[in-house]
This record gives sequence, structure tokens and C-alpha cells, in this order.
Amino acid sequence: MKTFTSFHELDALGEGLSKDYISRTHRWNARCFDIEGFITDYLGLHIIYESFAEKDRSKIGFLANGVTPLLVYRDGVTASIVFPKDTIVIERFLLRPEESSRRRFTLAHEAAHKIMEKHVPRPAACFHSEYDAEATYTEEDLKRIFSLNENLTNRLGAAIIMPGFLIAKALKKYNNAQMLRCYDGGILAPEDKLNAQRMADSLGVSYSAFLNRLKELSLLDVRPLSEYITGGLQFGGDL
Repeated sequence: MKTFTSFHELDALGEGLSKDYISRTHRWNARCFDIEGFITDYLGLHIIYESFAEKDRSKIGFLANGVTPLLVYRDGVTASIVFPKDTIVIERFLLRPEESSRRRFTLAHEAAHKIMEKHVPRPAACFHSEYDAEATYTEEDLKRIFSLNENLTNRLGAAIIMPGFLIAKALKKYNNAQMLRCYDGGILAPEDKLNAQRMADSLGVSYSAFLNRLKELSLLDVRPLSEYITGGLQFGGDL
């Protein structure tokens, strides 16, 4: 039997989980979601920080299954460590203050992997809910499947750390409860960029992650680029 999950479903699931955690911890006035508390107290996972020694430098987060080893540096030496199941291992450099938003999103991403394991309970669910273990796939097919799984996990992670109700709070505080204005091609005027950065900072996420989330929730007021060229930049004159 095939199983399937959609972006819309993941948005609803992520927001529901965030609301339940906030309700249980009585933090309704918080503007920045407590992703660490959510992971440890609500999901029952553990978080540790290590210096990764993997060849793939892009690997900065890892959800341990108790079987697969992770290469890390211990006392200046590369060690292959099998971490206990349900341990989230995060690259240590993300503890730097300037990496806060990246660290928080990485935590949310790994938390989403754990939730997806239960939400789509099949051995291959961590890759793609429509994956058929009995079928034969080419290397390109597998790359596509794995990529879609990461997109689904990113979407759920974003829905947890940036649920619609917290986005609405940010828009109310910084943008008079209005959608964020942008122009064709994803162009923002300087004042709107600054506003977006303020809202991203209040949520503890990056500027790009915040804009992407607004797009996912259809909260961008997209206007013709000509409006910005003639009105904002005041180019064109009387031509």
C-alpha cells in the first residue's frame, strides 16, 4: 500500500504540534519558538554537539538510529561513533552566536525526521512516502526520491519553528498585520527587506528561511515590478 503526505498536511501537523507544546508549557506570549525544549521535553529526544569529520561537509545535523555510525573528531582524532537511538547530533560550530538561526533550523529539521518516522511508519519513509522497497530504481531516481524527502522534512521543520500563528504575530507587530510587500521576481524594497529581517530575528530564523515560509503560506503581497521601478526607484522619467 502506498503512503503519501502533502505539504498542506505537514503544515497542519507542524502547527498543531507547536500549538500543543506551547499550550502545555504556557508560553503563549513567546514570539520565538523554543525548539530545544520541544525536542527534549516534548519529543523525548536528546541533543548533543560534536565536531563532524564526515567527508560531506554539508552534513551538520544527524538523527541517530543506534546503528549507523557518525564520524566525529575526538581529541583531534577521527572516531566512528554509534550514538544512542533518538539522539540528535549537531555540528559544534553552530553553537556560535552568529549561527543561531542556522542551528535552530537544523534542530527543527532533525526533529521533523523523527516525527516523519511516526507519521509515515515505513522503512523507506525517511526518503519518500511513495518509495516502493520492491521496485528497482536508477541512481537518478534515488537522488530524486531522497531530495523530495528532504524537502518534505524541511517543510515540516519550518512549520514547527515558524507556525502560521507565530508568523501572524510577527506581521501584526512589525507590518500592521499586513502581508509583506514584494515585487515580481521576489524583489523587495529596502524598507521591506529591513522589516523582513526584524520579523525573522523575532522568530529566531534566517531572512531567507522567513521569506520562504511567507511564500509557502501565501503571505507575500506580490506586485508588478514596474510599480517599484517607477514609484520606488523613480526611474523612467517622462519617457
